[in-house]
Amino acid sequence: MPAGGVLATPSSYNPEDFFNTAANTQTNASISVGNEKNQTYASLMHVYANGILPNNSYDKYSVTIRNTTSFLQDRMTLDAGFSYVETEDQNMLSAGRYFNPLTSLYTYPRGESVEDLMMFEIYDSNKKRYVQNWAWGRGALDMQNPLWMMHRNVQNNKRRRSMMNASLTYKVTDWLTLAGRAKADLSVGESSRKLYASTDPLFAGGDNGFFEFTKEEDTHRYGDLIATVNKHWEQFSLFANVGASISDQLSSIAGARGPLELPNFFSLTNTNPYGASGQRLQERKREQEQAVFASVEAGWRGMLYLTATVRNEWHSNLAYTNNLSYCFPSVGLSGLIHEMVKLPSFIDYLKVRASWAEVGSPIPWGISYLTYKWKQGSWSTSATRPIQNLRPENTTSWEVGLNARLFSNSLSLDFTYYKSNTKHQTFLVPLSGSAGYENMYAQTGNVENRGFELSVGYDKTWRDFSWSSNLTLSHNKNKVVELMNNYYDPQTDKYYTLKEYEVASMGGANFIMTEGGTMGDLYAYGDLRLDENGYIYINPNDPKLMVTDERIKLGSVLPDYNAGFRNDFSYKGINLSLLFSARFGGIVVSPTQGFLDGLGVSKASADARDAGGVPINNGKIDAQHYYETVGLGQLLSHYTYSATNVRLQELSIGYTFPKKWMGERVKLTTSLVGRNLWMIYCKAPFDPELTASTGSYLQGIDYFMQPSLRSIGFNVQLKF
Repeated sequence: MPAGGVLATPSSYNPEDFFNTAANTQTNASISVGNEKNQTYASLMHVYANGILPNNSYDKYSVTIRNTTSFLQDRMTLDAGFSYVETEDQNMLSAGRYFNPLTSLYTYPRGESVEDLMMFEIYDSNKKRYVQNWAWGRGALDMQNPLWMMHRNVQNNKRRRSMMNASLTYKVTDWLTLAGRAKADLSVGESSRKLYASTDPLFAGGDNGFFEFTKEEDTHRYGDLIATVNKHWEQFSLFANVGASISDQLSSIAGARGPLELPNFFSLTNTNPYGASGQRLQERKREQEQAVFASVEAGWRGMLYLTATVRNEWHSNLAYTNNLSYCFPSVGLSGLIHEMVKLPSFIDYLKVRASWAEVGSPIPWGISYLTYKWKQGSWSTSATRPIQNLRPENTTSWEVGLNARLFSNSLSLDFTYYKSNTKHQTFLVPLSGSAGYENMYAQTGNVENRGFELSVGYDKTWRDFSWSSNLTLSHNKNKVVELMNNYYDPQTDKYYTLKEYEVASMGGANFIMTEGGTMGDLYAYGDLRLDENGYIYINPNDPKLMVTDERIKLGSVLPDYNAGFRNDFSYKGINLSLLFSARFGGIVVSPTQGFLDGLGVSKASADARDAGGVPINNGKIDAQHYYETVGLGQLLSHYTYSATNVRLQELSIGYTFPKKWMGERVKLTTSLVGRNLWMIYCKAPFDPELTASTGSYLQGIDYFMQPSLRSIGFNVQLKF
């Protein structure tokens, strides 16, 4: 899809026409009945949503039942509950170049007919079936007709989840309580992908289509026994827990995928698991965690409290290692200053606190022993060498803070300063060919986080009018203190050093950890060549731009500060709420903008063409040449933006009708809620808060993500 000149007839093509107005409905009914001895609660909920993309939907049903009964003169309490959730979704897409209709939608030639795009399939009389209507080929982004992808590359997920829990508590004495809890969580899911015949062979492995089906089962069982002591004396108090727990999780997945033998007959019996992208899949794993724990809080005169905890865990993921368990303690001290000394009259409450804690987490499943994999009809050992001196990841942290209430409890202040260091992180270290493996796991490193959280609130009522306000501000500084320096491996009798470690990449942007950097540092390759005077170099014999292959640090996607400001007003049943949110600092990158510029379908490229070129040094250069050089996802340093943004995050207005209007039997509340209504400040070409991943990485990269949404909702609540 090359760039072109000015159209003789202005284009009527608008990508916005592809999107729907999304709708989300939620219906919830609940009932609670009981007396002093027995209480029962039940609820039903249904959620249905259709997304902004065609043929995208989400459906959810849930039911919850809970009963609490006390007997033996209220010394014993039985609490039991059951929940069932069933969900089904279709075409839940996020970002990227594959199976994403936005790549071809956004880059579609503006001079072409919209009708040709909308008629996504045509009848082939020779094949006697409908086939994809797409004349533009795969292109640089592996594209297909966007509507074909939504209607003929269909992804479905179904999940049924049952959760049961029960607890039995017995009050042995006024100060000693024994409790036992048990939980079971069973989840069964099915997922499928149907690619109809004439889907690009890159994805379908042939011309007849492709089918993938998997079934998953997850069972999680948990139980614990806890003894609780709650004792008070004249000047002292003691609250303590001692217990043991066990958690067992069993997961399995089975399925297959492959190109179809007969066109559009979606059955596993019709797939070729040895064909292109074919696979048979069956995995089963079990994880178990056993633990003993204790905590104690000792108080003196209701003003000074000392808290200590300890927990020791044995985790099955540590099998075959030299560290079969890990222990993490914590200790904290807090004092109520207003109870200790006489403070000025405007201080109603003042608490200071300090704590230190150590937390451990097990290694990933299955990396401490040799594994085998089945591929292309044969078994092979893993390319990663197992080692036994793996240790649990360890995080040590401390924090100090204060809580205060002032001026008759109308003004509140909460402040926390913290610092944490995470060590023994797991890295993959490359090995030489003579070692027999491609890489091995090693544990080292030190990542530090330090920062503060501040919250200031104001709450006041004047007769029928009330105002509640809250301002929050947070700051976190992340730093890679150490990566890997002279790590000794006794099996190879060698020392290993890592100067940098790539943890993730997308769209040509790479997250790379280096000592002294952050976990959010983003790098890319290539930039425009400069001359000895710092100007952009242009070849005098051929007026073209030259590109280097140097690696460039774009910046960190992590923010410097996050802030929120909420205000709630109430007057005679009328409620108004406003929430402003802001992010300061950090960068985001948009390969999307680069591709649109490079293909000549963006406003920026059109404006440059109409202006006679792009200003370079003291002159101009051809717009098509410029954007085909810096765009197309090649020079991301030219598509890096500040992530700073300020927005009206939420606004709601509601009214609670007087109960006398309903005969004093019904409470009726209605409200209108809007979210993400107004972007007050933003310099990036997309919403910087959007993300294609919920993990630690791949934040801040717009690689054909769906656009940010503004939503308006209406609520009606009835209480009998």
